[in-house]
Amino acid sequence: MKKPKDSQARQSKILPPRGRANILDRLTNILPRLHTAEEQAALAILSEPGWVAENSIKAFAERANVSEPTIMRLSRKLDLRGFSALKRRLTEDLIIAKMYLEAEQVSQSSSPSTVVEALLRSAVKSMEESAMKLDVEVLERATNLLADADMVYCFGVGGSSALLAEEAVNRLFRLRVNAEATADPYRQRMVASIAKPSDLFLFVSATGRPSSLVESAVLARSNGASVISITAPGSPLAEHSNELVGIEIIDDEVYFNLPSRTRYSQLFVIDCLSATLAARLPDSAENLKSIRTTLGALHGVTKFQPIGD
Repeated sequence: MKKPKDSQARQSKILPPRGRANILDRLTNILPRLHTAEEQAALAILSEPGWVAENSIKAFAERANVSEPTIMRLSRKLDLRGFSALKRRLTEDLIIAKMYLEAEQVSQSSSPSTVVEALLRSAVKSMEESAMKLDVEVLERATNLLADADMVYCFGVGGSSALLAEEAVNRLFRLRVNAEATADPYRQRMVASIAKPSDLFLFVSATGRPSSLVESAVLARSNGASVISITAPGSPLAEHSNELVGIEIIDDEVYFNLPSRTRYSQLFVIDCLSATLAARLPDSAENLKSIRTTLGALHGVTKFQPIGD
């Protein structure tokens, strides 16, 4: 039994078939099945994909010496709506290819000392940028929401964002703030669907686009709960937040063998929120002292032991 077309489209959008995602590979594979003019256009794309991605269909048609309808037919044979979609896919694939190439070059040329220097420079730069862009009025309002909440739910998905949502709980419970974290997309929606006005949702996301986070924010706010997002300004998640602590790291080093600078910025913001909250809660010092005393009884007190850790 054949799947409905809309189901197939939805599946291919979420998870492209292996080996078919790269548009240049697909062009190479279909070359033997193309008509003469289409093959001529395909070879022009393969020879100068960067140029094609940056120019109009008219300019490309003249350069390849083919007609614009030929280019449209070729686009449709690649399961794309038209030349604009072809350009977009070329741009995406070239970015990914460049990232892999740069990652390989970094791997081959990096010694431990250069890696340490690169990571130090990356971490310091990201926190400096975050400090300059951090709106202290937003920080104050977000802290007020945290202080007034009966329950704080910390949500993130994927890699570092999910871990940093857990870290937010790690900081908050020491201040006797009721908090829990989950990276499960189903549970996120479930929790948001039964949220109360006294609840607060703290979202951590580099892009602000994961559907479970955006939908959970919408659900939470529809139930009267408040939403704080540590995410990219202008993103869908940002639009559904009561308070946005914007994270926008320009020229992030997106190497596959080095961590993203964004996570340093996210952690910096979480620490700023928890430290500001600790300063305004009357019992925070006493709570941290109790934790320190309890742990000290287990393995002794040392001079440089972190307070409350």
